[in-house]
Amino acid sequence: MTEHDDAPPDPVPSRRGPSRRLVALVAAGAVALAAAGVTSWALWPDAVDDPYPDVPEGVYHAADVRAFDDLAVMTASSALVVKGTAVEIRPGAEVVYDDGSEAAVTDREVVVDVDKVVYDRYGIGAPETVVVVEGYWENGIGYTREGMPWTEVGQSGYFYLTAPPPDVLATETYAYIHEAGRVLIGSGSAVSIPGHWQEEGPWTAVDHVNGGAPAFETAIQSAADAAAAGEAVPELISVCVPSDPAVEDSAPLCWEE
Repeated sequence: MTEHDDAPPDPVPSRRGPSRRLVALVAAGAVALAAAGVTSWALWPDAVDDPYPDVPEGVYHAADVRAFDDLAVMTASSALVVKGTAVEIRPGAEVVYDDGSEAAVTDREVVVDVDKVVYDRYGIGAPETVVVVEGYWENGIGYTREGMPWTEVGQSGYFYLTAPPPDVLATETYAYIHEAGRVLIGSGSAVSIPGHWQEEGPWTAVDHVNGGAPAFETAIQSAADAAAAGEAVPELISVCVPSDPAVEDSAPLCWEE
């Protein structure tokens, strides 16, 4: 059995997101967000008292950098693929808008207790936990990506993660390689994939109807074996950031990931 995670009617073909730079205030309380040429939109409900609520009320719309039609390619492109369980949700880094308003959002971090490292592109070893940025809070409102409900404590599954190469830029947090890069395994072998990438994208070859979790886990391991053997080539993107985060026009620091 496979479940949809509140799938949007039309999935955005692949660009990396989300961005959280405020660039314009538009009608109906939405904000436009953009960085690295990627545009996102967020619905802006009324603020609440709790700065870090457990349930999101806002939705942002973002597109991925990469499009994956093959699970082995998505695996090979990931910095790390792990099987694990969410054990903690916590506030993470504060991201300040660069529009002069001094407004900021707080990353929502999901701490995943790692049961198994499925694929390790950079050879970093087997971490006990990984921290995934998933959504954010702003003015007491939680925001989730459209089609990707928040992971909750106790949920288990597979996480396809991206990060800069460790020899270029050390980081303690990861992001999802793609909207389709999270597979939650529920009771009774139920499988939950964000959006509706069950119909298109890297999961189309898996028997969603009859296979359940065992079919997904077999496909996941086969793809990891192909990536480890070099049978799948990573889809690389070039990323540049200011070498001095406090100085936007400082010399760029660039890498491929």
